[in-house]
Formats: sequence, C-alpha cells, structure tokens
Amino acid sequence: MEKNANTTTDSSSIPEGRQDDVDNAYEFAKQHEIGPLSADDNRRVLKKIDRHLLPMMIAVYTLNFMDKNALSYSANFGLTADNHLVGNQYSWASGSIFYLAYLVSQPVVARLIVKFPIGRVVAIATILWGAVLMTIAASRSFASLMVIRAILGCLESCINPAFIIISAQWWTRDEQPLRISFWYLGNSIGQVCGGLLGYGIAHITNAHVPNWAWFFIIFGAITILYGGFMLYYLPDSPMNARWLSEKDRAIAIERVRSNRTGVENHVWKWSQFKECMLDIQCWILVATFFLDDIPAGGVASFGSIVVKGFGFSTIYSTLLLVPLGVIQAICILFGGYMTKRFKNIRTWLIAGCQIPALIGAVLLYTLPRSNQRGLLGSYYVVQTHGIVGTLTMSLVSSNFAGYTKKATASAMMYVAFCVGQVVAPQLFLPSEAPGYKTAFLAAFICFALCILFTIALRFYLIWENKKRDSIALAEGEASSSGDEFLDLTDKQQKDVFRYVL
Repeated sequence: MEKNANTTTDSSSIPEGRQDDVDNAYEFAKQHEIGPLSADDNRRVLKKIDRHLLPMMIAVYTLNFMDKNALSYSANFGLTADNHLVGNQYSWASGSIFYLAYLVSQPVVARLIVKFPIGRVVAIATILWGAVLMTIAASRSFASLMVIRAILGCLESCINPAFIIISAQWWTRDEQPLRISFWYLGNSIGQVCGGLLGYGIAHITNAHVPNWAWFFIIFGAITILYGGFMLYYLPDSPMNARWLSEKDRAIAIERVRSNRTGVENHVWKWSQFKECMLDIQCWILVATFFLDDIPAGGVASFGSIVVKGFGFSTIYSTLLLVPLGVIQAICILFGGYMTKRFKNIRTWLIAGCQIPALIGAVLLYTLPRSNQRGLLGSYYVVQTHGIVGTLTMSLVSSNFAGYTKKATASAMMYVAFCVGQVVAPQLFLPSEAPGYKTAFLAAFICFALCILFTIALRFYLIWENKKRDSIALAEGEASSSGDEFLDLTDKQQKDVFRYVL
C-alpha cells in the first residue's frame, strides 16, 4: 500500500528553515512554480528522461560489467600462464581483491555522492577505471595483477550506489522498478557483448601482444571514450540537465515530489546515517543482497572455466556464456513488467525467482559429469535469480527517504554485494575442479535462505504500514503539504510515507 502527499502543493507554503538542511529541489520548486501537472506534460517529460538518461545508464552498466569481468573472459587465453598464477591466485585476482577494494571504498563512496555532484563523480570514475583497465595488458605477475584489480575495485565501486540515487532523483516510486530493470540490463548486455567480443578477440594474432591482453586494451579504450562523453552529457540532477528546458526541469522536479525521498542535498547528516544503521528493513535487504551475490560472484569470476569444465572447448565455452546474458535479460524484463502491472509484488518476485535457481543449483551438484547438456542447462537455469538485484535496489530507491540515509543504505547494499563477491571465488576450490561441488552446494543454501529473508521482509513492511495507518487514523488528517523537499527520512514521515512491498 502506498500513500502519497498531494503532488500539487504550493511549494511557497513551505516554512523557512536552515537552507542547507533541506533538499536543493526546495528552492528550485519555489522559484519555478508550475502548479498541477497535466497528464500530457508528465508523459512528455518522462519520455524525454527515458530517451536521454536511460541509454546512458545502460551503456555505463554494460561497460562496468564487461570491464570487471574481462579477467574471466581472458582466463582461458593465456592470462594465468603469463602472470604465473598458481593454486587459488586466480580466485584472489579475479574476484576477491577486486571486491575487497570495492567494499572498503563504500564509506568513501557514500560521502562522495553526497558531497559532490553525482554526474561528475560517475563520469570521472568511468574515465579513470578505463585507463587503469588498459594497464592489465602489461601485467606479468600475480602482484601487479592484484594491485591493478584493487585500484579497479575502488574506481568502479561508485556506479551502483550512484545509480540508485539517480533513479530516485528522476523517476516516481511506481516507475523505478522498471527503469532500474532497464539499466540493470547492462549486466545481460555485457554478458552477451563480452562473449561475442571475446570470441572475436580470441582470433586476433599478434606476435608482440598476447591474445588475452586485447580484452583489456579494447574494453578500456571504449570506456575512456564513453566516460568523456558522460562528463559533458550526464546531469547531476534534473535541475541542471542540459537536454531539458527550464520549464521541463521544473516539471521533472514536480514529478518526483510525491516520492518524498528527496532529489539532491550536499550536506552529510549523521542523524540520517544513524537511523539507517538501526533500520531493520535495511539489514534484511543487506542479508538478501549478500546471499544472492555469492552465486552471482561465482558466475562472474568462474563462468567460462565452469562451462569449459562441462567438456566444451576453450573458444566455444566463451561463446556459450552468451545465453547467460539473454536468460538474465528476459528475467529482469519480466520482473520490471510485473512490478508495473501489479502493485506491491516486488518481494514475492524476489522470493519466487529463487525457486528455479535453487533447482538448478541442486542439479549442478547432483548430475553426473557425463551429462554435458544437463549441466549446461542447469547452469543457465541458475541465472533466473538475476532479478533479485534489480528488485532489491528498487526497494532501496523507493523505501529510504533522506539523501544521506539513501546514500548510506545504497553503500551498505554494496558492502554486502562485495562480501558476497569476495566469498564466491573462494568456494571454487581448485581441488574440486571441474565439478566445484562446494560452490554449487553453497549456491543452493543461499537461494533457500534468500527466500526466507524476503518473506520475512514482506511481513515486516506490512506490519509497519498498518502501524502507520493506525497512527494516522488516531491523529486525524495532518497537513503535510509542502514538506516533500525538506530532506526528511521515511521514519520522520510516518503520517504520509508508506513502504512498497
């Protein structure tokens, strides 16, 4: 159940207070009073936002996925031999060190995306990680590979938390799940493009540059060029989008007034940080994200190695990664469509998509190694859990109000993500290759626990909403008009803020 404040409120009625405590959209809304939004204006501006912003976010997320997984693509083409990797050193270089760096960067990222313009942060980070990625082509030792991967983890760590904030800036709570599904499709597109590019790059022959190095040279160069474009074109908020007129910027702000989750505020608020750390909903989402990312991390770091272990050739195993992206894309789009079609279905979808993934993990654990097609099919079925990422992120975007609180919750989610990605490669024990029984047993357990946590979250949010309904009924009709941009948290708006399920 969602209950929103009147979206046509006169913003000039907002009581004066400390200007740095309120959202930046507060002053903008006062200066550009546009009155009630017409359906035509709302639809027209939404189309502009979707047409300009979504493709940029999809492209960045695609590059983000391809760049951080380039090591997986190149693993079968001589990278491990040229860098003298032995034992579990590939596990550390491919996933663990990258996500450890990603993890320790999250507190800094949370501060950066509050303190500085979010569009500049994303664009500059993209340029820098593209440049660092290209240097892997020169790596010839485990130590150098670890250092470069750690720097990459730091630079790429801002994208996910920043995109959650951007989604809340531009789209209403009802619109967010589908839009998050769209930009999250970058993972699927990256899986497909990475597999196809990998197949092509594998055929490059050069006496001075090994095959595996071309992955990093080509992917890095593309990323740098696109980062430069974003530096010019990606806005920090609707208030400075160069592709919107002044009137349309005001309409874009008015569209998200009913979210009551804020647009932009560059003041770090420790009270909101503390509230987030004590929020039960946040910790349940963190646990769910962690459990989902242990299986996801294994696919990212060991995808081509696992498929090759089913008995396929080196080049063909790279090509067989393409369907993983297609399956994930179908599931993500299905999830986005269902949230648009039915209200308060997000938690049911998160729990439901774990069931086929759980079955796939059981089959990978139990099927004989001689059943090549059965193993490959089971590996593909596991990818249905890809929908979890988009829907948990949409819950953070929709259910956490207050700019600092949302930034903190986003960072916490990606701390959980990193821990999952660090743990995942360590479950692929070299002694168990090519079956990796421990990894697939862990995936089965994670999927089962994920279902339990999601159902618990749903009933907690239902209870919280009912409690707020009772409070509102007891207090009568409270006037909350004009306070949508005061940078209040969801806990501070109990009379009007209802959680989505």
